[in-house]
Amino acid sequence: MRAIIATPVRIVGLAMLCLAAGALGGVSGALLVNALDEDAQSARVASEAPATPTPDAGERLRLSLPEAMDAVVSILVDLPPGETEAGQPTERQNFGTGVVVSSDGLVLTNQHVLEGASRIRVVLPTGEEREASPLADDAPFHDVALLQTNGRGLRTARLGDSAAAMPGDPIAVIASGIVTFDNQVKVGVISARDLAFPREGVILEGLLQTDAAVNNGDSGGALVNAEGEVIGLVTFVVRTNANGQEVQGVAMAHAMEDLRPFIQAVRADGVNPRGRIGIERLGRHHVPLTPALAAERGLPMAAGALVLAVEPESPAALAGIQPGDVVLGVGGVAIEGLAPFPNLLASAQPGDRVTLSVWRNGETRDVTVEPRPVRIAIRSAP
Repeated sequence: MRAIIATPVRIVGLAMLCLAAGALGGVSGALLVNALDEDAQSARVASEAPATPTPDAGERLRLSLPEAMDAVVSILVDLPPGETEAGQPTERQNFGTGVVVSSDGLVLTNQHVLEGASRIRVVLPTGEEREASPLADDAPFHDVALLQTNGRGLRTARLGDSAAAMPGDPIAVIASGIVTFDNQVKVGVISARDLAFPREGVILEGLLQTDAAVNNGDSGGALVNAEGEVIGLVTFVVRTNANGQEVQGVAMAHAMEDLRPFIQAVRADGVNPRGRIGIERLGRHHVPLTPALAAERGLPMAAGALVLAVEPESPAALAGIQPGDVVLGVGGVAIEGLAPFPNLLASAQPGDRVTLSVWRNGETRDVTVEPRPVRIAIRSAP
């Protein structure tokens, strides 16, 4: 609408100038007309001049990758020896990827990469190996952990704003290689954001989905935007949907905005401020109760959290919770598939009074616990 209105105004204005030129007469009128012609020609030339090309998002991403790759490391994890079917001892290892988030040697990765580790090493892009120690984690609420290693000469990743990431944005996954430990790049787009997805007895929330080709060993890899900023931590690949049907091209990453408070708190104080009660860790402290497990144990319920172990001196231990107990609910909300035990605990703050409904030997009683952070002493870098 503006263009339609502006055109006659410009014509009227030009006509008035031409009339004025005629009224001035002779040389003055000619000079004014020539000036108008020169202005029009200059405007035409300017509009026809080629504009300086601006790199698109894909090109910016490619140019930013070398800096981001320098801040990604491989992680080697030695596990306690196992046994073959013949009873012979065998070595076991796990491997994954990590992102250097501070110049003093803090490395961000997935907790599942480190689970059960007897020794941890990081492999730098140069090939150098360094010993590392677990410092803090936020499992099972987020599949994330921080390692401490020697920070000498490490390049640090730039952490970006995952809240600005939108479906269709180009991204790269930088992670440890499949054959060697050289970093590799897989590209794709943000497929979806703010997703909740069930995984091993917990529903992980706020996830970024990508179609980049994520594989084994990429856990803990960097999800990088077009500016070379790390906006997510690659966490797992979706192999099947809820009905067990095979799916492809679906990987999930924790959004950096969800991980940033954890990183900042550990850097500042050496402790994750998350309140814990001492039975929240999947597989170590409890397992989700299923109808099959309930039948195997002779339990009269088909849902809940079966307690396997209780951390000594933890709030759960002080409240009298024991292995073999079944937690049926938290704060009056029953534990079930869409409300797993860790998710019901996730909002509890240190100092809160949380009521657990606990079944033991045919009786159910309410138990009050007060979550508190678990401090891990910061060890000097190896």
